Amino acid sequence: MAALVTALLITLAPEDARAGDETATVLVVRHRWHTGIVLPADRLAPPLAFLDERFSDPVWYEIGWGDNDFYRRTDNLWLLGKALFWPTDTVLHVVGLDKHPADLPNSDVQALCLSAEGLERLQAALAGDFKLNADGRPLAADPGLYGDSRFFPARGHFWFGRTCNTWTAQRLRDGGVDIRTFMTLRAKSVMAQIRDHGQAGACVE
Repeated sequence: MAALVTALLITLAPEDARAGDETATVLVVRHRWHTGIVLPADRLAPPLAFLDERFSDPVWYEIGWGDNDFYRRTDNLWLLGKALFWPTDTVLHVVGLDKHPADLPNSDVQALCLSAEGLERLQAALAGDFKLNADGRPLAADPGLYGDSRFFPARGHFWFGRTCNTWTAQRLRDGGVDIRTFMTLRAKSVMAQIRDHGQAGACVE
């Protein structure tokens, strides 16, 4: 009888009382100039399900957005100048990771705990950044920078007022994170806001 009463109380509890069961840890990773968003592969939503067909059973998916040329060759100052002062075509760099990004070299990683609704909104926004063909499928991808990675053609233009880090801030805000998007141009600004706003930290299991 006691077990039945407990089960009924859990079932009738408000949604926010059970929100901890549905939260998800999302990571923000910094690689020099760039920041990206890292999703747990086992929480991939239908709008991004096509990634499972392109990658070999990863634990995490790292997704970043940036200028088509500079993202591929980040040491080229000419490409940096062109990207900043002429609106340019963009790509999404997606990496299938088999280990936590904190275990990879040259990475600054911050964890965030998103609600189930926030994670859904974030993934819907990320999916909307992929350019699609006439059948509604992402366009063909090129090999990425490292590991199991791909460059996918993306929507939107890169320029001084909207860098890869502005994009990261915009997508985090889509997921419910308290972060300023206007003039968030540098990777350092993204990571600092996450820390300074007291939002950093993985979900409590």
